[in-house]
Amino acid sequence: MERTALLRSLSCSSLACNKFLFSAPKHSRSFLSKSSTVSAAARYQRRLIPNRSLIRRNNWRSLSVASSRSSLRFTYSNKHFTSLSPRAVASPTQPYPDIAGVDDEVAEKLGFEKVSEEFIGECKSKAVLFKHKKTGAEVMSVSNDDENKVFGIVFRTPPKDSTGIPHILEHSVLCGSRKYPLKEPFVELLKGSLHTFLNAFTYPDRTCYPVASTNAKDFYNLVDVYLDAVFFPKCIEDFQTFQQEGWHYELNETSEDITYKGVVFNEMKGVYSQPDNLLGRTAQRALFPDNTYGVDSGGDPQVIPKLTFEEFKEFHCKYYHPSNARIWFYGDDDPIERLRILSEYLDMFDTSTAPDESKVEPQKLFSEPVRIVEKYPVGEGGDLKKKHMVCLNWLLSDKPLDLQTELTLGFLDHLMLGTPASPLRKVLLESGLGDAIIGGGVEDELLQPQFSIGLKGVSEDDIPKVEELIMSSIKKLAEEGFDTDAVEASMNTIEFSLRENNTGSFPRGLSLMLRSIGKWIYDMDPFEPLKYEKPLMILKARIAEEGSKAVFSPLIEKFILNNPHCVTIEMQPDPEKSSRDEAAEKEILNKVKASMTEEDLAELARATQELKLKQETPDPPEALRSVPSLSLYDIPKEPICVPTEVGDINGVKVLQHDLFTNDVLYTEIVFDMSSLKQELLPLVPLFCQSLLEMGTKDLSFVQLNQLIGRKTGGISVYPFTSSIQGKEDPCSHIIVRGKSMAGRADDLFNLINCVLQEVQFTDQQRFKQFVSQSKARMENRLRGSGHGIAAARMDAKLNVSGWISEQMGGVR
Repeated sequence: MERTALLRSLSCSSLACNKFLFSAPKHSRSFLSKSSTVSAAARYQRRLIPNRSLIRRNNWRSLSVASSRSSLRFTYSNKHFTSLSPRAVASPTQPYPDIAGVDDEVAEKLGFEKVSEEFIGECKSKAVLFKHKKTGAEVMSVSNDDENKVFGIVFRTPPKDSTGIPHILEHSVLCGSRKYPLKEPFVELLKGSLHTFLNAFTYPDRTCYPVASTNAKDFYNLVDVYLDAVFFPKCIEDFQTFQQEGWHYELNETSEDITYKGVVFNEMKGVYSQPDNLLGRTAQRALFPDNTYGVDSGGDPQVIPKLTFEEFKEFHCKYYHPSNARIWFYGDDDPIERLRILSEYLDMFDTSTAPDESKVEPQKLFSEPVRIVEKYPVGEGGDLKKKHMVCLNWLLSDKPLDLQTELTLGFLDHLMLGTPASPLRKVLLESGLGDAIIGGGVEDELLQPQFSIGLKGVSEDDIPKVEELIMSSIKKLAEEGFDTDAVEASMNTIEFSLRENNTGSFPRGLSLMLRSIGKWIYDMDPFEPLKYEKPLMILKARIAEEGSKAVFSPLIEKFILNNPHCVTIEMQPDPEKSSRDEAAEKEILNKVKASMTEEDLAELARATQELKLKQETPDPPEALRSVPSLSLYDIPKEPICVPTEVGDINGVKVLQHDLFTNDVLYTEIVFDMSSLKQELLPLVPLFCQSLLEMGTKDLSFVQLNQLIGRKTGGISVYPFTSSIQGKEDPCSHIIVRGKSMAGRADDLFNLINCVLQEVQFTDQQRFKQFVSQSKARMENRLRGSGHGIAAARMDAKLNVSGWISEQMGGVR
């Protein structure tokens, strides 16, 4: 294989929001496609990626690199880097940098009062909390030297039922407004914008509208369009927008059957067809039977058609008010300009009672556990007895946790489930009782934290065994504690992640916003979630002084073993459920049609055609001209240059980028796989997984994972393929990626070499687990991302790169 070493000192941004996604929102609107959704049960699909306000996984960008031929053993030590040594630039000490602020007098003139001000050393930012005097709107203004500016406005929007009002409204307000009367102003806005992020999120209790851009003029254009959209949308006066985005009866000819249509309705039909989503929805409803989390903010397809236009308008009037808003600014723009823009909108409103009406009431804890058995749709064929799912879910507290407890729970979650070598994850996968893990571990993005864990692909007879294995394994961890190396590895991994502040292509300011809003939205301190140094120091001191068992075992006992608020969900496969649901929906629609007169049916057919005509009619030129755009003069003439130094070590080409990275070294070793036999391509993903999870001749895979966690910031292996412009043949590589503090470069390269040269492909049982997990992931993709599967198949017909990708990850 050809190989290339790429040494990076890349300054990648802050703690990755996986939920977003990372802090994964429950439903998200994408302006690159019509809409994209992560259901309220997304935590069951994300599996072992913890969704915490302080601890996030890192997402790294893939960058193309050159390649060079060599058959030499790939080993690195300091002596190899004489003229081309890796350099990671450290952060200069700066106790309180000179960051522009807003004088109290200026703020007063603009209608704001300064509530509090702090310098947040963890993100090197001056943060000021303002309050708009007339409406009570709260504004967090975070100033620093980050050019990737972020704005977000968040409303607390707790629904009372599962009609999906928050989700439909999130879609609808973006369909034209007072100043921008287009059908979809954001589609036009994209044509002349340099945005780095543009989206909207619906959570179970809040709705977020964030944007980001590195261009100041573009940034303020986006801010203005968003503010006008949320406060003065056309949708509250336009019944057709409600029909289009929410739901409506559709009838093309009076002789045909009536059907349901609507963007959100169709979206949620897809969500509710996926077993993992149904499991998560069932669990959340059972965990929170008495408050807003027990209903679905995204909408239940069986309930969405009960929503009326009047209820829709009332919801916007009540909750989309400045008094109920949390507004976030971040970056290197002028903090005075931020307040000036906001004052133009906020001054139009008076105070409202929305903050009192939108408060989320906590769920009281149960006095005894609950068990629920539900059916989920499954295709006919195969062994249905091996298609069961079981998941144990706990509500951990009847009130929000303090930051110290949250951080400690985050560490505990990582210890139990965070890596393939984590004991609870390992024992479940090695049990052979199921194909893949479900449940997201600790979830604390809502008012009350949860913990969930289970297995899918379980035999009906093995359901009790899974439950017993989970409980006995957790009890064993409470009694025996964790291995010292595991604790050290977890501590290093999480601390590295926090200090690295890396969100990849996700804007750092948005990651911080979502972290802050997790407390701020519940009227708690918005500064606290941004500060991890003190609780981290306290936790490390406690572990050193008392031992990890004394720190973690009481938490396991309190929040899990002795906690009666536990809901066990068993999902049973039912090949007839889909047809029953479709029949029930058709029966409802037949009754609707039967209740209509001929005149009613003719009017419905006319309204259907009228809506389609509106959708197909282009916006008038005067409306298109209202959308702001950048001119060539607003765009920098010079591109951003990444310094690149090209070298050679024993015939291996080495590219080095000398950039500020806060003393973190990033590296990639790139192997050419173009000579790989075609019939072996489907095995490449399993091969990559095996390199890190099969162990070496001297280390078990548990020891290897712990060593990687203790010495580095992480190592990953994955395939990469891409077309090359102007060439028929693609580039196809296997990339080994790693990162560490600069002082541990030796450890990083020694471990990479160990992974590449000393892996042992001898554990057949473990390899069988990889295959089962891969099969479970593919089945989930087929149900939830069929369009992606189809797109990959079409791409495979267009170019060689697409064909290779389809062989490695498509339907064969």
